[in-house]
Amino acid sequence: MRSITQTSGKAVQKSRIFTTVGAVVLISTSALLMTACNDKETKAGPTSSQLAQPMGTGQPGSTPGGSTTNGQATVRTVGKTGWYEGFDITVDKATVIPDEFGGAKVRVDITYKNTTTDNKTLSTVPTLLVSGQIDDGAGFDNPAVPGKGSATGNVTTTVQKLSDAQHLLDTLTVVYGTAAENQTVIPLRADAKVESTAPKALTISGTLVQDQTTIQITGGTLTPSYTTGEHGKMDLALHIKIIGGSGISDGGSNIFYEYFSVKTPDGQNLPADNRGPINELLERNQTIDNAKTFAIFVVPSPGTGTYVVTYDAKKGEGDAPTFSFTVN
Repeated sequence: MRSITQTSGKAVQKSRIFTTVGAVVLISTSALLMTACNDKETKAGPTSSQLAQPMGTGQPGSTPGGSTTNGQATVRTVGKTGWYEGFDITVDKATVIPDEFGGAKVRVDITYKNTTTDNKTLSTVPTLLVSGQIDDGAGFDNPAVPGKGSATGNVTTTVQKLSDAQHLLDTLTVVYGTAAENQTVIPLRADAKVESTAPKALTISGTLVQDQTTIQITGGTLTPSYTTGEHGKMDLALHIKIIGGSGISDGGSNIFYEYFSVKTPDGQNLPADNRGPINELLERNQTIDNAKTFAIFVVPSPGTGTYVVTYDAKKGEGDAPTFSFTVN
């Protein structure tokens, strides 16, 4: 966790989704050393049920860490983790099973840990790269995961010709996101590093008071943005508690996300984004403390430095309280 210094001043679980990857995903050549054509035709990949029985570890003929010979399966423990859309994503293992035609079936087993309180499924279909090229025939089983829960998924594919299973595994990479986003890249080669940015929890505590409204900032997070077109940007989310004073008039007072803004370390003044849709009616002497109430700002990466948050329900027609904190 990064240290913080400061001064004052989406629940029905979805069914599992099985999708074939099309070549509409664009991957950055600088990051992945690959190219893809938009006019490729999507091919149907093997279903998980076709591979569920022969793909377990400990099957007869499996040779963990060894070469494929005489129809033996090769199993590689991967154990690499990346982060995407609120998930901790761990590629657990990969299995190659030769077939009688000189090719092989491949399965990569993945665990998805949902770090949010909402039931979630990935909003995007991952991509499998083989030697830097998109595998159009790969199929993904992406599970629906309950809030704060875990579930397993997989990616399956086939190869027409197999000469060295270990070399084949070295060429495989699982990718989440496109070049226009903050990608997560998980290569299966043992010495290759995961390309992913871990979310950060921020220990922040501050108070903003304007007339009969008190805003308490009680924590925050800094995560990569996974919105298309926001490559190189971060979501700075500040959790807020709203307290109404005894002088609030009958009918209450409206509190909107538009009342919040932040000055970034590079001097930009940014309004809160509607991905943090604060819209509350605050009554006299009421406290609104919802675990999902965040003021969210889209800030430049890496997101370190000193920020100044402003709460201004008067929209510039009076003094507006501020609070500053530093992300190191």
